[in-house]
Amino acid sequence: MAITIKHKIEDDEITPAMFGGQEHLEIAANQSFTQTIFQSLTEKEGTKEEIKILDLILNLSYDHGPASPSAQATLNAIEQGKTMGQAIGEGISQIDDSHGGAGGPLMEVLYKIKNNELRIEDYVKDNIEQGKRIPGLGHRVYKDIDPRAELIMNQAQELEMGSEFMDLVKMIKEEFFKQSGKNLPVNIDGAIAAAFCTLGLNPKAGIAVFIIARSLGLSAHYINNSEAKF
Repeated sequence: MAITIKHKIEDDEITPAMFGGQEHLEIAANQSFTQTIFQSLTEKEGTKEEIKILDLILNLSYDHGPASPSAQATLNAIEQGKTMGQAIGEGISQIDDSHGGAGGPLMEVLYKIKNNELRIEDYVKDNIEQGKRIPGLGHRVYKDIDPRAELIMNQAQELEMGSEFMDLVKMIKEEFFKQSGKNLPVNIDGAIAAAFCTLGLNPKAGIAVFIIARSLGLSAHYINNSEAKF
């Protein structure tokens, strides 16, 4: 289940910077950034299908408007005259289990269900009794269908990546409706968690991907909203 994240650039300023067993210059010249991200998080070269689904997830995670918690924190920091690094850092610090990071905990749940270490019925019941939100379900804007989640699940199906984890997320949704009477949509975190489990990623990698993508979106917010200050 868990894949250790080992790839890193090692540079003692004497020998060439290395990425895994190859020189970083060679890697940088011959593969896309999405491929580098995939290889960093999985310790393997991705297939064309795996890279395509990760690329889609990165694009979808890039931004969700100025009202999102991370964007709000960055915009507030801009108003306070903070630097780009400081402003983006404040935005990234808002990423947690409820904003961008819900995929990680859900991945752990999905792996346990697959390995028969956890029953869906028990998981849903425990969350309801404890008043906890089930990660991967519901959204403050999308009440019926999260189009981003649908896009991920549809593309995964088209790429024939396997539906096991996608089906598990849908079963959690159905069980939650059965026990609570609330019909919440599978959100983008749920679809991403299922896709990442299909790829065999470490749960921590789910949050890492969101941080990588959202950093670019927050950079754009900073540039677009502080133009008059330059």
